[in-house]
Amino acid sequence: MGRRGWPSGSRLLLMGSSAFKVEELPAVVRERLDEAMSLNMTIIVGEARGACRRFQDYLKSRSYEDVIVGHAKSIRYNAGDWRTVQYGEDLKERERRMIEDCDSAIIIWVNNSGVIAKNLELLKRLNKPTYVYECSTMDDKESFGELNHTRVYSPYRRVRASAIVDTSVLSGIIDDFLALKDEELLVECENPSLTGYYLNKSILDRNLEDVLMVVVESGLCYLKRIAR
Repeated sequence: MGRRGWPSGSRLLLMGSSAFKVEELPAVVRERLDEAMSLNMTIIVGEARGACRRFQDYLKSRSYEDVIVGHAKSIRYNAGDWRTVQYGEDLKERERRMIEDCDSAIIIWVNNSGVIAKNLELLKRLNKPTYVYECSTMDDKESFGELNHTRVYSPYRRVRASAIVDTSVLSGIIDDFLALKDEELLVECENPSLTGYYLNKSILDRNLEDVLMVVVESGLCYLKRIAR
């Protein structure tokens, strides 16, 4: 199947990382979103904290009305009092069905979020024209462009030694793991022992010691769920 141009179709998906803490959308993202609104596209947007709420705030500031807020069991944010659609019972099902329902997408990807990485891979497989704003809070690098169909968007996070003590990075890894509902996650890192120590500290700080555990073995660091 040949690749389609952007934007394609009539339904645009806006999705992104909860770790996106900036108060305003980047100019390059606003430009693409303005282009979609000028074409009167129906916009599907999530309601989780971070990028999705910044998308909603911008749509509200532009008084755009053709918006669908997608959610799972409950809805936590609807800045414009738009219509809502329950896309699933949990995050995984919600994100998959929102992706299936769109024709094109704009995605904000922060710190190699595992959840968003898997969504990018799905968008790639479904041949959905997508723009990706990728950034890192660890080194302030950012890029923006079309989804790269030759790139593997890894669901794993490589943690540099200098970022181990950054609680926002470690909390983001834990949040991604909890959202994915997998049994274990390989945390790629430069120093598995030290990463494991600080991950375990973050688990204790968040009172998740009955839910998660850290295992460091054979030079690898894993997050694992505790069987109940």
